[in-house]
Amino acid sequence: MRSGHQHERFTNPNSRLLGVNLHRFTEIEQHADNYEIASEFGLSLREVKSLKNRIERN
Repeated sequence: MRSGHQHERFTNPNSRLLGVNLHRFTEIEQHADNYEIASEFGLSLREVKSLKNRIERN
């Protein structure tokens, strides 16, 4: 079975999710709203919401 770049990016535990440092993300998440987080990391609001959901699941 062939695996692409996206598969490696999300299954490799050493890689950062969507290129975001999750430790920094959780620090900022506590005191900033979604718009501020999106502008800080260069993400869309949808990607910020997705990251928050993924963090809550883990």
